[in-house]
Order: sequence, then C-alpha cells, then structure tokens
Amino acid sequence: MMQRTITAALLVGAVVQFSPLPAQTKMEPLKESEKKELLKEISGLVKNNFVFPDLAERYAQEISRVSPGAEFAGIDDPKRFGEAVTAFLQHLMHDRHINFRLMEASDVNTSTEGSLHHPVRYFRLGQREHLGFYRLDWIDGEIGYLDYRRFNYSSRGIAMLQSAFHFLSDAHAIIIDIRNNGGGSDDMGTVMLSYFLPHPTQLTGTYYRQEDLTEEMWTEEIDAGKKMPDVPLFVLIGKNTFSAAEYFAYDLKVRKRAVLIGEASKGGAHSVDRYPVGDMYEIYISTARAVNPLTGDNWESTGVIPDILVPDTAALDTAITLARQAAREYGNAKDAELQEAVQKMQTYLDQAELSYEMNHSQKAESLLDSAFALGSRAGVIDEFFIQVLAYHYSGQKKYKMSIWMLKKQIELFPDTLNGYETLAWTYYHSGNKELALKQFKKVLERDERNSLAASMVKTLQ
Repeated sequence: MMQRTITAALLVGAVVQFSPLPAQTKMEPLKESEKKELLKEISGLVKNNFVFPDLAERYAQEISRVSPGAEFAGIDDPKRFGEAVTAFLQHLMHDRHINFRLMEASDVNTSTEGSLHHPVRYFRLGQREHLGFYRLDWIDGEIGYLDYRRFNYSSRGIAMLQSAFHFLSDAHAIIIDIRNNGGGSDDMGTVMLSYFLPHPTQLTGTYYRQEDLTEEMWTEEIDAGKKMPDVPLFVLIGKNTFSAAEYFAYDLKVRKRAVLIGEASKGGAHSVDRYPVGDMYEIYISTARAVNPLTGDNWESTGVIPDILVPDTAALDTAITLARQAAREYGNAKDAELQEAVQKMQTYLDQAELSYEMNHSQKAESLLDSAFALGSRAGVIDEFFIQVLAYHYSGQKKYKMSIWMLKKQIELFPDTLNGYETLAWTYYHSGNKELALKQFKKVLERDERNSLAASMVKTLQ
C-alpha cells in the first residue's frame, strides 16, 4: 500500500473497534453555526478527495444542502454529533468506511494535538487485541484453527503471524476464522496470502484517485519449506468481516484456493485517508478502491459471498465437518509421499554405507547429498533428525557416515552448538584425536563455560 494512506487505513479500524476510553472532560455543546461550518468543511473534503469524482461532486452538494437544525436537531453533544453525521454520510454515500469522529485522548492521555496521539492509540489497540491473534488451536489434532481479528501490519504482527503459521505447519487442514475481523492493513493480507498462493501471484490492487494510478500487489517470496500451497484451507466470514479481511477472503475465493463458509461480508472495498475537521474532529474518507486483476471488480456494498452460505453461528461446525474429510484425504496422500521418500532415502544411505566400506568416499558423499536433498524436500531434515541419524551410525561404529552427517548439520545450521560438540566426540571415539582437539576448541570458542570441552582440550593437548 502506498505510504500516503497506510496510517489512515490502519487507524480507521482502531476508530471503529477501539476499547472504551476513560471519561473525557465534559465539552461545551455545539452551536448551530459550528455544526454548519463543520458540514461545510466536510463537503469540501468529500468533493476533493472521495474516490469517485462524479459521485464526490454530487455527495458534496447534498452535504452542503443539509440544515443542521433539521437533520441534526437536538444533537449538540460533540461526540453524538460525530456519530450522527457518520450515520448520515454512510447512508448518503453507501460507503461503510467513511467516519466522522471526535478526536479523544488515548487511555494514556496523549494530547489529541500531539504527534503521538495516533501512534499511541494504534499501539494500545495492538496490545489489547494481541495484534489480532485471538485464538490458535488444534481440532482433532490435525486441523489447525486460527481466529484472527485484526490485520496488524507491524514487525511484531508479522513475527506473530510467522509463529502462528509455524505452529500450523503440520496441519492436514486449516480453518482461518475472520468472522469478527474488522480489517486493518491489506499489506498484512498480502503476507498471509503468500503462505497459501504460488509466487509470484498478482493479488487485488488499489486504484488511487489523486494519483490516477493503480498499484499492483503481488505475493511475497516465502521460504518454500514454510509455505502451505496445497493444505486444505477453509475461511470463515460473516457480516462483521470488513475491509482488509475482505481483501484476504476475496483473493482466496477468486483464486479458488480456499472454501469460504458463512454469511456475506460487510462490503468495504475502499481505502481511506484521514483529514482534520475544525479543532476537535477528524474524518476518514475513501480515496482509493480495490481492483482485482482477474475480475476487474471488488466487493464494495455487496460483500464477499461465501462458497457455502450458512448462518454465522453454524460456520465453524460446518467447516470442521468439511475439514475432517479433507484432512483425512490430505493426510493419506502426504503419508504415501513420505513413505516413498523415506524408502528412497534409505536406499541412498545403504548405498553410501557400502561405498565407504569400499573406500569410494566421493561416491558415498554424493549418495548422502542425494539422500539429504530428498529428505529436505520431504520436510524431515532438521537438527534433531540429523543428530538421531548420526547417533545411529556412531553406535554402529560407522564413523564416516556419522561425521559426514554432523558436518552437514553444521553447514545447514551454522549456529548450532550441539553439532560442533557431537562432531568433536565422534572424532574422539573414532580415534582421530587431532581433529577431536580442533573441534573441542571450536566448542569452547562458542561456549567458554563448557566444562566437558575444556577438560577434553586439556586431555588432548
């Protein structure tokens, strides 16, 4: 998303959903002349900035003709006036993003005029909502479930997302629940979509009125080992699914990558900018709109329509029923693939063992490379796997096999301490005291408190 709109696009969610604030100092009632001046200012802002210029002109005229004494009679409380004007504008413009609100201090009392006002409000929102991550769980031990309620595009939010998807990486089916997700940043949706769609895939972009250009959005490069390109995916949506959450759901639907279940979403396909109004107010106006490269359209007003329409309260149970069947089928297919990979790996390992016995070291190492490449593609290679495999060969005194694997562990995981230490002991037990000494010294370079390594260095010197 263009930098010009990112902050406002994030904060509009905070405006709508933010937790109640402490009681504010009572404000003076608004005068009719003040209401009229505020509406005049709103009219000008809508005319100059609303995403559709022709409609902007018409709406501005309608707003300028409003008589505060008639349309907002008896509403002189500043906060209630903001709410009433917002309702009027949303009805007039058929745009759920537009929001005229009284600026209020955050719960840590930042000044509404200060530069920290909006950053602190958004920071506090992230704290209270746990960056949008409401629930992360397993269903039946093989179906991953994520209840996600805010697209929080921040370094902390992305780190939390990465951790969540790592948690779900072995799932045989995934359910992402965004029925209560009020939006945030569609950039966060791009990150999420990148785990489930091929790279590069063009996603829903954004057309900006002021620049008269469309920004293309594409999936990001994600480590292939962390992607979930084929896991069965079910997304729950409903009448409270809004804005950036709809971007996410819409792209998955048009790419046929997920099954959407629930009710039609709220219908907000615009992005906003924030403008001050008078001394006490601010307004969020849609200045850009979503454009999908496949449909050429978006979900404004209509909402994203689920593939399976069920009441909001039945969406999760429906998804679980479908996910159970999909998980069984997916799991069986993955098990068959793993079984085939393991059998091939074992063949390579047996051939490498035989080659070492025949002093064909180069051939043995080539076979081991093939075995580990196959294991990496199958997703079984990690530090613990290598340690267990190397331990097996050390126990059989097949040290050449074990040493090669421990060197590979250090190559793949250079920060490992366990790999260096195990390799040192393997050299020692194989009778190669010189290499054992060098390796124990490397252990001490990384862990000067390692008493065993220090004792072995003294013994071997």
